[in-house]
Amino acid sequence: MARGKSVTKQLLDASVAALFAGIEIHNKPHIAYRYSSCVILIINAWELALKAFVYKYIDKKKIFEGTKGHTISFTKAADIVRIHLNTIKANSFEAVFNNLMLLNEYRCKDVHFVGQKLDALMFMLISKAVLNYDNFIKTHFNKDVTKDDNLIILPIGLKLPLNPIEYLKQEYKLAQDDFVSHVIQNIKELNAANIQESIVVGFDIFTASVKKATNADIVAAIDSEATVKLTKVVRVTDDPNAPLVRMEPDLPPLTYKELRIKLKKKMPSIKFGQDFNDIMKKVKKNKEMCCERSLNPRNPKALKTCFYYEKTVDFIIEQYGK
Repeated sequence: MARGKSVTKQLLDASVAALFAGIEIHNKPHIAYRYSSCVILIINAWELALKAFVYKYIDKKKIFEGTKGHTISFTKAADIVRIHLNTIKANSFEAVFNNLMLLNEYRCKDVHFVGQKLDALMFMLISKAVLNYDNFIKTHFNKDVTKDDNLIILPIGLKLPLNPIEYLKQEYKLAQDDFVSHVIQNIKELNAANIQESIVVGFDIFTASVKKATNADIVAAIDSEATVKLTKVVRVTDDPNAPLVRMEPDLPPLTYKELRIKLKKKMPSIKFGQDFNDIMKKVKKNKEMCCERSLNPRNPKALKTCFYYEKTVDFIIEQYGK
């Protein structure tokens, strides 16, 4: 390739062309070699984009290797970009890198040998790669590929949407393929490193809406033996344009009926008479024992019901003894 001002543009133009070719092949209604062909083109698109990044931001000479003007491999380009971006912001490119390495692993296996059919898994990996690509090009080259020829990328394909957590949970139990295990292991390693940007993506019934599945969510679902505490956090802001969020505490686990059943089981002699009713009045005034919830939050006059904690059972028995 001739070197000069146009090298970055030439690389990007070829990259975008490869991306759209991959999407077009993926979205054909009847094609036997769909994912094998699509992965080759998506990897090609990324390889050219990564080389454009290296050429523009790191070192023009680094995209070349040897004395014959050959350019570096896809994996080497990805690694150079990963090190560069992760140095600027820790782990900022790690999930993207893992997604690409898994796609490349599939490509290498499938090109040289016929592997297991993994359409659903490849759908999730490729979709994420396309979304990552769009963000990468916008961020580093100020180029919106969705505006070219008035094209719109809705993640990828018109295939039946699926939930990545449910799919991987089922596939994990049945998987005989090393590639599936490798995908799951990558997710676990990213989660262990506290990187929650997932390497796969799933869609709900409306394909324009993308479900945000974190690595912790996926690990908790696929590994029945893992103890994973999922903690949702919020950021407080004075930005008037920030979306409003209503915070609701988790409901206690026991209904009134379930509370009575547990009480009777733990204290068979208990009577649900006046003494019990007097204790329940104390319980309902104590927010640590009871949580009152309206049956219709939009209607201030709606009926309310109470839910109770496990410790409420012991509290009532203690009070009853007095």
